[in-house]
Amino acid sequence: MLNDAFKFYYKAAELKDILRQGAVQWQIDKNRLESIAEHTYGTMILAISLKSELDLNINLGKVLEMLTIHELEELAIGDITPLDQINKKALKDKSRRAVYSFVKNLKQCDTLMSLTDEYNSGVTDEAKFAKAVDKLECVLEFKKYQDLGQVSLSHLKPEMLGNKKVKNLVDSKKYDLADIFFLYHKSAFEYLGIDENYWFTRLKPLKISEEISTSSKYNL
Repeated sequence: MLNDAFKFYYKAAELKDILRQGAVQWQIDKNRLESIAEHTYGTMILAISLKSELDLNINLGKVLEMLTIHELEELAIGDITPLDQINKKALKDKSRRAVYSFVKNLKQCDTLMSLTDEYNSGVTDEAKFAKAVDKLECVLEFKKYQDLGQVSLSHLKPEMLGNKKVKNLVDSKKYDLADIFFLYHKSAFEYLGIDENYWFTRLKPLKISEEISTSSKYNL
């Protein structure tokens, strides 16, 4: 029924009003923080741009659907970050049930659940690509905050160091915040061919403040 499509839309669109918890936890110095829906848009744009430049035999349409649908679980379990010290695997069944409750009345329910399971399994090329893009978008967003002076390790509080991997990177005193986020998720980026060397020699030096125009938004 068409009404089911609208009901699903209204439920899923609640993600437009839920803030990314990483931005909240790190106390980003910005008037308006990013929503989960904005993050989803960022992942889709990043996926399109990376697919354009990388020699990957993947179904981009499928990837974009995965990047959209998998975020539905956060309507039920929230936006979990490494600082939450939560074993997300323990929430696997709960999150899957939640997604099913949102899509069960849609004709494409089985397809959407299949995309959810494929993403979470991380086995197919599309799932690996989608997961890498999802993590990389987070890193790039925090790199932007850092480049613009909106966040730094000075925002760190002792209670935020429950994750041993994050704590070890911080305690090394060798890395800034963007480095730490990249290194924390670096295994996901292997699929994209982006390693530590690329990060430190190519991507990190690309300062976002140099890429954002300070002129009028209509001055093209």
